[in-house]
Amino acid sequence: MRTISLMFAAALAASQAAALSQRVSLDGAWRFSLEGGEWREVHVPHDWSIESAPAADAPTSREWGFYKAGKGEYRRTFDLAPDDLAKNLELVFDGVFRNAEVYVNGALAGKGTRYGYTGFRVPLAGKAKAGANELAVKVDNSALPGSRWYMGSGIYRSVWLEKRTCPYLEPGSLKITTQLRNEFSSWGRPDGSDPQAHVVLAGVKVLADGSRENAYAAFTVENPRLWSPETPYLYETEFCGEKVSYGIREVKWSAANGFVLNGKPVELHGACVHHDNGPLGAASEPEFEYRKAKQLKDAGFNAVRTSHNPVSESFLDACDKLGLLVMDDMFDGRERVKTKGDYCEVFKDEWRRDLEWIVRRDRVHPSVVMWSVGNEVLERSEPSAAETTRAMRDFIRTLDATRPVTQALCLWGEKWEDQDAMAAALDIVGYNYLENLTEGDHKRLPNRIIVYTETYPRDAANVWRRIVKHPYVIGEFVWTGIDYLGESGIGRNFYSDRETCGEHWQPHMKQYPWHGAYCGDIDLAGTRKPISHYRETLWNESAKTYLAVREPDGWKGKIATSMWSVWPTHDHWTFAGWEGREVTAEVYTRQPKVRLYLNGKLVGEREAGEANAYKAEFRLAYEPGELKAVGVAADGSVVDECVLRTAGEPADVRFSEWRFGRYKWVFAEVVDARGTVCPYADREVAFEGDVVATCSGDLTDCVPATSRSRRTWLGRAMAVVRLTPRTDAP
Repeated sequence: MRTISLMFAAALAASQAAALSQRVSLDGAWRFSLEGGEWREVHVPHDWSIESAPAADAPTSREWGFYKAGKGEYRRTFDLAPDDLAKNLELVFDGVFRNAEVYVNGALAGKGTRYGYTGFRVPLAGKAKAGANELAVKVDNSALPGSRWYMGSGIYRSVWLEKRTCPYLEPGSLKITTQLRNEFSSWGRPDGSDPQAHVVLAGVKVLADGSRENAYAAFTVENPRLWSPETPYLYETEFCGEKVSYGIREVKWSAANGFVLNGKPVELHGACVHHDNGPLGAASEPEFEYRKAKQLKDAGFNAVRTSHNPVSESFLDACDKLGLLVMDDMFDGRERVKTKGDYCEVFKDEWRRDLEWIVRRDRVHPSVVMWSVGNEVLERSEPSAAETTRAMRDFIRTLDATRPVTQALCLWGEKWEDQDAMAAALDIVGYNYLENLTEGDHKRLPNRIIVYTETYPRDAANVWRRIVKHPYVIGEFVWTGIDYLGESGIGRNFYSDRETCGEHWQPHMKQYPWHGAYCGDIDLAGTRKPISHYRETLWNESAKTYLAVREPDGWKGKIATSMWSVWPTHDHWTFAGWEGREVTAEVYTRQPKVRLYLNGKLVGEREAGEANAYKAEFRLAYEPGELKAVGVAADGSVVDECVLRTAGEPADVRFSEWRFGRYKWVFAEVVDARGTVCPYADREVAFEGDVVATCSGDLTDCVPATSRSRRTWLGRAMAVVRLTPRTDAP
């Protein structure tokens, strides 16, 4: 039986303390005006940019995906009882993009952060009154483009009214540390006694006279259930009137043993993700963030990099529950400006404030196992880069000394060794697209621990080989896990005989109507691409055999790929007009051999297995019908199979859904009479209910995301529908 023995507790009894603080949601209905125009009702969290249609002349340009930004204002009221005025009252904004000014009853009460990704608090002492209070928030997101990707605009994360009665736990002061009392690599003790975990909670308690005192609790958990990607077990307790959720786990890292979690080496099979939620834009609700995290987990990832900014706390909550290891990425650039209006312009003045907010908020999450303090900084070869990295590392350690610090380095023609000083300030060194330097760097710097902070999707097999071979390379984060808005055209495939050739970042590439990045393993509509199934096969011993087919070169045009793309490969067997001509089928499997059948006839048998990076390829003449791949065990028995069928005429639209909380995700597929998806019979699909957003995987479809209907792409489209009525009128 699991027991918890209390060794020391804060003086405040939990039953008494629970009534001393109250957090009231101010999400829900607000009135909103864009650029001084007509007032309308919106629901916060809200992103006004995603409501616009991408336009070629938008000042946000390709970085932002051609969406509208500008200036907006939000208004609503909130009520206070007379006895509330004796409490500590604060408005809490989890995220406003950006440069917010908060007015209470007509007077300026506080300002938001320049960063926009960090939250802020507005004290109400002397500003609020009993009864109805007028709240106005002015948002200025007109410094454009402001970022290298889509940011969104407005009050895009939650708003809270906090009412606290002394004594209370000072917000952001909570620290949780857990230490396993088993120093051995195997779980259990040589003397046969049960393992233990020592849990320490610490914080600052605010007293009635305004003074502060340290609060402390420590207890032992006998035979603890450890938090890990496979078993993300969470405990709960009360501390100073706060409900605290935590996980018990131990992290160690070294060049000799790699990344060790709970005494066992773990290879990070991770993905980078941006903060947007596709057709929902930057709007962040718990359901949206859980959906994103679940997509990654279901695709076989065990880790995520929050590139390149702090995500919502709801996303970290989801990672805690689902078991995703998080590299908490904080800044893209630092001292040199990358795009006009970006955070680099104020970095020197504001990084300590923002870094403190991030670490204090996120250090209580067991999923967070690493801090990242920069990405491809432009001053990387200068002495100031190393100085800043050391300063940020040391500052983090004053707030949390339990996690390693990393940073993503890159090389654009400079001398690589010039970055050694900056790398020396890191516990783990991040490599962006630099896997070829791995072995040489290990020879000259044998104690360096490496993580591939960004990798090309097409390099999946080569990256995997290096990670499983070298313990000092602890894992990878592919760019990216999910398609995202902005950085328009990155990862695209195109037809060079009728489209402009070039990479998304080149000046001559205007990119419109592309308004997003197609380099994800999963598209905006939630469909896993074949590369996702291949990547999972590399890392997951239990992955099922998967069959995909490369689009024939010349079938629709002369195919060209870009740096972040893979060859267009599909989960169908429908190539009308290509009969009798060669196609290539790819089979991903954990079985040692694969057999391929076309219309019941054996095409051939190929070796797969580790030596072939769990992939077998077959070249065959296209013939409509049924293509089947069979995974074959070492003894010749059939383990599993995957079948693709040529689609007939479209007969129906098939709907399915996934529900979570207040929302459901509705998926539409154009199918023939047998239920086979028709990949090239796209049609307009109307969705029913309280439709919040729609999309397909087509990043050139510029119909606003708020449209109730959507044209399918490759036979599929998706809608997000709210299930419960919105309340909390202003």
